[in-house]
Amino acid sequence: MGWTYTSDYRGGGVRAYLDAHFESENDAGKWEILDSALVQMRRYYAAMRWTNKTKGEVRTLALVCLVNHVPRASDGYTLGWKDMSEDMGPVAIDCPLRILDRLDPPASDHARKWREDVRAHHARRRARPKVGDIFTLAEPMTFTDGSVEQRFRAERYGKRGIGHRGLTTGTLYRIARIETVDFTVESEPAAEAGSERDAPTQTSLL
Repeated sequence: MGWTYTSDYRGGGVRAYLDAHFESENDAGKWEILDSALVQMRRYYAAMRWTNKTKGEVRTLALVCLVNHVPRASDGYTLGWKDMSEDMGPVAIDCPLRILDRLDPPASDHARKWREDVRAHHARRRARPKVGDIFTLAEPMTFTDGSVEQRFRAERYGKRGIGHRGLTTGTLYRIARIETVDFTVESEPAAEAGSERDAPTQTSLL
C-alpha cells in the first residue's frame, strides 16, 4: 500500500489521530485499537483487534505505519502514513514489546518472522554494558588511531552518554553499535580507576 496524506490533522497528537482513524465498524465487522505507540514520530505500531461479525471470529494482530509529519507543509497536507499489517512483513522492527504481548498467535510466516525480528531487536538493545561494568570483547578491537584494546570499563560521559575506557591505554573510546559486538561482562567488576571527565576521543572501526 502507498502513502496516504491528510489535511485534516489539526494537532492533538499523531498517535491519537491514527488511533481514531484506524478504528471503525460496519456490518461486516469491527476494528479496535487495544494499544498503540508512536516511536520517534516516524513509526506507529498498534495492537488491533478485528471482530468478524459474520463468522464470529476475533483476531488481534499488529498494525505498522511509517509516519511523516510535516507541520508546515505548504499544501496543508501535514500528516502522512503508510500502513501495513504484520502479515505483510514490515521492515520497521522497533515496536514496543508490550504491543507484541497483546497479539494472538501469528497467522502467517511473515508475521512470525516480523515478531522474531522485533524481539531480537530489543534483545540487542538490552545487551549493552552498563556504567561500572568491566567487559571483555571476544576479539581485540582496532581503533582509528591504531590502538588496540580488548578489555574496557563502561563510564558515564555527560548526562546520558556512555564511554568505554580501554584498560590497557586508559583512553576513553566510544564503541559504535556495541549491541552487535560479542563481549562478556565480568561478574565481579575490577577496581581499575579512571577519570570520567574527558571526552571519548576515538571511535571504533565497526
